[in-house]
Amino acid sequence: MAFLAPSILADGVPVLRSLLVLLVALLTGAGCSDPGPVVEVHGLRLKRESTQYPTLSGYVVNQSTAPIGSADVFVTLYDEDNQPLGDELVQVRRVEPGDSARFEHRLDRPASAARLRHVTAG
Repeated sequence: MAFLAPSILADGVPVLRSLLVLLVALLTGAGCSDPGPVVEVHGLRLKRESTQYPTLSGYVVNQSTAPIGSADVFVTLYDEDNQPLGDELVQVRRVEPGDSARFEHRLDRPASAARLRHVTAG
């Protein structure tokens, strides 16, 4: 057994080197396609006005180098006991690279808090 170990190590070095190069390429994203637009939501809040239901507002920020045709902002609404009421979808159209677009969306139900669930862009 001890006799085979040096031979395996000596013959295995090129294989290990190839595996390491492949691993580094995968970790750095070499050969991967563009992950798509990078979009963020800033300033998400509920505005209470004189109406019964609040308005959800915020900004969609396009951090990528390509325009965003539309962004879907999914927000979870909560009641006064911090219990989830459900999700709300806000759609924002056309955001240029490096720019932001403000949104306002009047809710059709009462809510005490809102938290961003996720945002997708296309």
